Amino acid sequence: MRFIAHRGCPKKELENTVESFIVAGCGKYYGIESDITLLKDGNMIIYHDDDLNRLAGINRNIRDLTLAEARGVVLNNRPTYHTYDYKITTPLEYIKVCKHYNKVPVIDIKWGFTIDKIDELIDILKKEEMYDKSIIICYTMDIVLYIKKTYPDFKVQFLAGMLFNEKNVEICLQNKIDLDVRSDFVTKELVDLFHSHGLVVNCWTVDVVEELERVIECGVDFVTTNVFEER
Repeated sequence: MRFIAHRGCPKKELENTVESFIVAGCGKYYGIESDITLLKDGNMIIYHDDDLNRLAGINRNIRDLTLAEARGVVLNNRPTYHTYDYKITTPLEYIKVCKHYNKVPVIDIKWGFTIDKIDELIDILKKEEMYDKSIIICYTMDIVLYIKKTYPDFKVQFLAGMLFNEKNVEICLQNKIDLDVRSDFVTKELVDLFHSHGLVVNCWTVDVVEELERVIECGVDFVTTNVFEER
């Protein structure tokens, strides 16, 4: 069982920033998770929320910004002793950090991605020689199926939270798609079912010792966490 750093290391640096990814890179994690979303000009950035309220105190939708506007935003939601400002980063910067520290990029594709943008992201991974070292997770089944069909050797996981149901489980099993499931849905029977098809199970987001012990006992392959780290 391996640990994946959720949005970098938000205990020490602001989530989804270069600084957070570097701290996670220095840790004993197997991989570093991030969130990639699209801007109105078609550029990709690393950002989780739909708007800037929580991280910047700005009442504006992130998808209404251009790349230049997004890069100019100062993220300021947490007290810090640092003299530098946190900035919104790009997929290339994130991938380069993962490459430098030999960590697996675990890339959460947010809604609204088109096929051409998936191809663009895959091209970045290929150019950085990270294609065979990366994982894409996504809750849009059509995108997951496109990746599986177009890049059959690429690691992709269906991200199952609200969309966790028997139909999507069956689609994953039929198409040999790994699962990234919300931790409270994890059972030993579910993990055993995926393992019996030669598939792996990731779970998120585990920050409590009792829950960690439970999912480990269920046999999950990966745990995405804000707290725990491999020893």
